[in-house]
Amino acid sequence: MFFLRAPSRAFAAKNKAIRMVKANQPERYFTIGKIYGPEEIKEKGSRFLAYLYPAATAAECDSIIADLRKKYHDATHVCFAFRLGKGTEAYFRGSDDGEPGGTAGLPIYNEIKNKEYLNVLAVVIRYFGGTKLGTGGLARAYAAAARKVIEKAKTLTIRITKEISLEFPYPFTGEIMKVIHRFALDIVKQEYTGTGVSIKLAVPVARVKEVEKTLTDISKGHLKFQ
Repeated sequence: MFFLRAPSRAFAAKNKAIRMVKANQPERYFTIGKIYGPEEIKEKGSRFLAYLYPAATAAECDSIIADLRKKYHDATHVCFAFRLGKGTEAYFRGSDDGEPGGTAGLPIYNEIKNKEYLNVLAVVIRYFGGTKLGTGGLARAYAAAARKVIEKAKTLTIRITKEISLEFPYPFTGEIMKVIHRFALDIVKQEYTGTGVSIKLAVPVARVKEVEKTLTDISKGHLKFQ
């Protein structure tokens, strides 16, 4: 099994600095919305069955893998990789499950990364066919199986947003709504009070300051952020 994170303080500090630069703040990421597989390939008698799952946490991935190990209890190897994060990769892990090091988990992971997917788990189950494939052959087979199921998947684009709440007097409703439409903001919640309107908005993280400034300018200081 391999564990690949970003443990060094220098790396973490660099990433933090990058996230603070507005131009480099990701506004979206790619993932999937349902399970795909099994997709099968055969190589010199061995069968490779591949699945792709949406998964947001390591615990969720571990649960899925455990279920597959029970379902395919007679399989020779159950190898996997997953990649987690929101906008940028935060954590990933994989397993060769007894195959030579680097021949299964890492090739599976690379296929996920090549697609730029986050919050997905790919599992490749092998039934040994009697002929050894060698390290290069194994890596190619596991990559091909993972690629086959990944190519079947429909990509979902997830916008990364931050919720902001604001209150404003009724006369500013029209102008505020123009800004909401201009930035294509999602209204999470909207309430009418005795003095005006209370709204909670989902704003793309990279545009929060721009949206707040625009709203403040058009409301001439009558806007209250929470």
